[in-house]
Amino acid sequence: MTEHLRLIARQLGNLQRMSEYLAYSTQRVQRILPINNWRALSLEQHETLAAFRVRFSEFQEHLGKTMRAVAIEEEVEVERFGSVLAFMEKLGVLESTERWKIVRELRNAVNHEYEEDADRLTQFFTEMVKATPELFEHYQRLLEFCAKAYGIKPE
Repeated sequence: MTEHLRLIARQLGNLQRMSEYLAYSTQRVQRILPINNWRALSLEQHETLAAFRVRFSEFQEHLGKTMRAVAIEEEVEVERFGSVLAFMEKLGVLESTERWKIVRELRNAVNHEYEEDADRLTQFFTEMVKATPELFEHYQRLLEFCAKAYGIKPE
């Protein structure tokens, strides 16, 4: 196995752990949503929301990095991430590059508008919870591709 394939296997392993953390945080956030009064939230609930936000963001970011690593392995042009996304859509890892971009924009919005507009934040968190299973599906499809194409599994 090449060093680059070992890197991909390690990245897949990191994503596996991250997916477990994200699944846990998602369950906890679902108990809080919908939020009608942000000021009434306890410190623990704010911490739960913060953990979910960070775990969601990191999982999507690292999933993107792993997709880029696979594209490099397949000798696809990776300077523009749109090329990576198009390749992942072609492989069936992503159903839609546009949907990936929407989820990324959602992630960016919640990270930049945190605690500024309560109604928008509730909407962001609700949409992120809805998008979490999609990210898990992308990860599963990427795992399947790597197992089939390279014979590797998460380290």
